[in-house]
Amino acid sequence: MKKIAELTDGTLLGTAGWSDAEPRITARAILKNEEGLYALMYAEKYGLYSLPGGGVEENESVTEALKRELLEETGCTCDEIEALGYVYENRAHCDYTQYSYYYVVRSQSISEPNHLTAAEKANGTTLMWVPFDEVLSRIKDFQPKTNQQIFLQARDMAALEALKKILKK
Repeated sequence: MKKIAELTDGTLLGTAGWSDAEPRITARAILKNEEGLYALMYAEKYGLYSLPGGGVEENESVTEALKRELLEETGCTCDEIEALGYVYENRAHCDYTQYSYYYVVRSQSISEPNHLTAAEKANGTTLMWVPFDEVLSRIKDFQPKTNQQIFLQARDMAALEALKKILKK
């Protein structure tokens, strides 16, 4: 899978440093439903919009994690999965590294209601279905207040811009 972006304290925060922490691996999706709308997660507590996805659990492949996370967060099954690329994050300010593997996913069905985690529920997380341009604008227009939010926004924007380039071809 190709690298979409490398995000570091230097590129996003203008500070030096490097983390050698064991990387967390995640699976994330730009998910399109049968009506041509895209999944967008909203965490009310932070006013933060993001793409669905989450961490890969032990003894789970990235695509297995993707399918599980999408079912949990959106209630959707994955009918078509296409690899988009990965974003590498190195956050020296909090000694954290992460690889986020992004996929373009199409779903023809919502098989069940979503099952958000307790933390997601506490954050007021909800699922929205919106046109692609609205996904772009809501994530891009967010005004981050913390370093973590800066990284979250940059990560999803890198993936969205990569897909935008493909869609223009």
